[in-house]
Amino acid sequence: MKFASCKDINGTIEYIAADEEHEIEVYCENGVLGSEKELLAWYTNPTPIMVSHHFKWVGKGKRPPQMQISRPFDYNIGKPHVDNSF
Repeated sequence: MKFASCKDINGTIEYIAADEEHEIEVYCENGVLGSEKELLAWYTNPTPIMVSHHFKWVGKGKRPPQMQISRPFDYNIGKPHVDNSF
């Protein structure tokens, strides 16, 4: 998996991930409004918490399990449940 950061024309920094460098380069060439994004850096070993919270998946296919945050599952209601009552 490859990780990088890029910046759009407005200066907004985005952390992105994909299976191959080519997928990241294609994403940066085809900006949202037709403008390109500038690649700022390639990351070789980001921390897992940084990847799961901040990196956007731009590769082909579904977001890999390594980038998902585990949540408790409530089988009574059939969906993930987080108790925020404290």
